Amino acid sequence: MYAAQGKAFRVWDGERRVKVGVVARSLHELKSKGRQHLNLPEEEDLSIVLEDDGTVVADNEFFQFIPDQTVVQLLTEGQEWRPDIPESVTQTDGTDEADTAGPIVDLSADNEVRQLCRKLRHDIASIVSFTPFQLELLSDADVDELTSQLELDKGSVEQLQEACQQRVLDRRRTQEAVEMLQLLREMPPAGGNGQDATDAPPSVATEGTTSNNSTQLVEQVRAETRRRQHQHKRQKTSKDAASHHL
Repeated sequence: MYAAQGKAFRVWDGERRVKVGVVARSLHELKSKGRQHLNLPEEEDLSIVLEDDGTVVADNEFFQFIPDQTVVQLLTEGQEWRPDIPESVTQTDGTDEADTAGPIVDLSADNEVRQLCRKLRHDIASIVSFTPFQLELLSDADVDELTSQLELDKGSVEQLQEACQQRVLDRRRTQEAVEMLQLLREMPPAGGNGQDATDAPPSVATEGTTSNNSTQLVEQVRAETRRRQHQHKRQKTSKDAASHHL
């Protein structure tokens, strides 16, 4: 299964040291191009995972649900996904170095928001690589604080927060659609050779699917789930009735 048009990915190596941009129409093509651009040996077995939570992209069916501009990691055999730990910030509070075992690290949400703002000031396009957690931090942050940190006007900051909220929502809807699709695959097939045309399952995904129609995908999968459950129940009732007559 191929996407009608290639989707853009940002591909990290397993150590998050090198990131390249790749356009691919299938999981195989994504692995192949990632291997080429990251200079990985041909004999290495590779796996693709979502960079933000480590979900394995196991097949092309899942690949079709991944939104454009998703950040992924290309892992070689033996490598494992680990969460991206934010850069630490050393606080200076007058404590002598000799009295501390190491630098004091501020891992508070406010500190991470400041780090994200620094990244955005350097390159506004870096927002596409932010994880859902980081996007939520920005969308929930104080508008006046972001206005100061980003050196933007209040209207622009509010638009940025709305965009962050929308991207998180799209990602959640897409993930929900994928989970429902997996549920459908695990359910027993409904119908048989005499299945009516009206019972034919709706198309769950089409080529070139993106997050823009993720809501429609969720509704399609939900409808298909209900249809299969109803038909499976109807078949079971018929079998039980036949067994009772025997």
